[in-house]
Amino acid sequence: MTPEDIVQKQLDAYNSRDIDTFVAMHAPNAELYSFSETTPFVKGQKQIRATYNEIFETSPSLFSKLIHRIVLGNKVIDHEEITGRKGVDVLEFIAIYEVDEMTITKAHFIRK
Repeated sequence: MTPEDIVQKQLDAYNSRDIDTFVAMHAPNAELYSFSETTPFVKGQKQIRATYNEIFETSPSLFSKLIHRIVLGNKVIDHEEITGRKGVDVLEFIAIYEVDEMTITKAHFIRK
């Protein structure tokens, strides 16, 4: 699978709220960052599972629409629009994924 395939599989799992596949697309020590922050807001599969499981459980209409994607080597940049997330009408953001060894190792999120 290509880096784009990995990111797409993760997005598909997000949209179907498939926590097992979603977590599996991330490296065991994956780090998720708010853009320009030096400390990850989530680190490792255990925290990814806990954070996103709560989102999936509290947001039954959750859906992320891919607006645009750029792929450059092992970096995948997605512009997405999320609807159906509890407490948020529409969330627009840019995600910059780094893929190594067939999993997402880092992701940086820019929220509008």
